Amino acid sequence: MDVSRPRLQRASGHSRVVFAMRDGQTRLADLYQRDPCRVLFPDPEPGEPPQAVLVTTSGGVTDGDSLTMAVEVGPGATAVAATQAAEKIYRAARSAEHCAMDIAVAVGEGASLDWLPQETIVFQGARLKRRTVADVAAGGSLLACETVVLGRAASGERFTGGLLLDSWSVRRAGKLAWTDTLRVEGETPAGAGFGPANALATIIGVWDEPQARFERARALLESADAVRAGVTLVNGIMVARLLGEATAVRAATTRFLGDFRGRRLPRVWHV
Repeated sequence: MDVSRPRLQRASGHSRVVFAMRDGQTRLADLYQRDPCRVLFPDPEPGEPPQAVLVTTSGGVTDGDSLTMAVEVGPGATAVAATQAAEKIYRAARSAEHCAMDIAVAVGEGASLDWLPQETIVFQGARLKRRTVADVAAGGSLLACETVVLGRAASGERFTGGLLLDSWSVRRAGKLAWTDTLRVEGETPAGAGFGPANALATIIGVWDEPQARFERARALLESADAVRAGVTLVNGIMVARLLGEATAVRAATTRFLGDFRGRRLPRVWHV
């Protein structure tokens, strides 16, 4: 008798959205999407650039799932990309397997992109390997954020088992300028500086002249409430961190990004 466990149905999604400058305006140039990945294009506020909102129609991700997402802004174009809601990473059914997310962001010469996904909530027992690679050409600019929440504290859940392997790389004019990896396996690493915190937001900025924006970010973060926050420059890349309880981190990140950008975040952040 075959008592092997049945093979569970898993998702393999892919989306790619490309903006380009045409007739003096930023326009959609290419779009590809495969379930469960979808891209929506809400009307932006007057005077703001086009928006792409990435959606995972499966309602969450679990072990065995594989998602690949790409956002590209061509030379001279300007765009904003976000996600419709927080991404949920569910408990893995099999401890030896994980879900994979690969995200590629490309910004052309003289182009600008705000990559503003909402938080990723990693459930107790979930196993996620995520890689984000940003390639920014000379003269291009990128403002990106990424927030990770470990466990569902509102439900009394702590992240005491599972895996988060979250890596970021930024290439500037074809050369690696910054790379960073967060690995949490099992208990949230209190000894690594997390303390009682269960959420971490990372904000990355890439510009030709970063100093003035770095000074502005530092001034804004000095007034951050209920979170630990700081910012630095690494090889000309601005890296800011906000650490604390999930609700406080989201509120502080929303406030910082709104003030730093000089305009509200996309409407999906406020629904």
